[in-house]
Amino acid sequence: MRAVLLAASLILAFDAWSQASEPDADHRADIARFRARLAADVQRFKGRYPPEARKQGLEGTAVVLVAVDTEGRRICTLKKSTGHDVLDEKALAVVKYAASNVPMPDALRGVAFSTEIRLQFALKPAAKLQKASFVR
Repeated sequence: MRAVLLAASLILAFDAWSQASEPDADHRADIARFRARLAADVQRFKGRYPPEARKQGLEGTAVVLVAVDTEGRRICTLKKSTGHDVLDEKALAVVKYAASNVPMPDALRGVAFSTEIRLQFALKPAAKLQKASFVR
């Protein structure tokens, strides 16, 4: 059943993606704003690390393609896997939820486009950059 759902979502995503053409300069800026809002919502909705992934020490980076057709429908497909089903499923679920909640800007209504969202799953937080200190 999962394979059938995956195949169906890939077909829908390809159809939406194939409608997309190279956006003009005005639309590129609107798409960038849409993507920034989507990425912020993904981080907000990401929630807890999947417990089974934490227990097994699983980490990875997923890339989810969000294809928007001219009707505004958003199809999310996994473009790059983390290598772990549990993390891939979490990535897809979070991006789908966020994509369904981000309002479509008026300037993008009727425009087909796609964008990618990258989700990193890491058990240890990334090291923070520290300010350099100089000794006189």
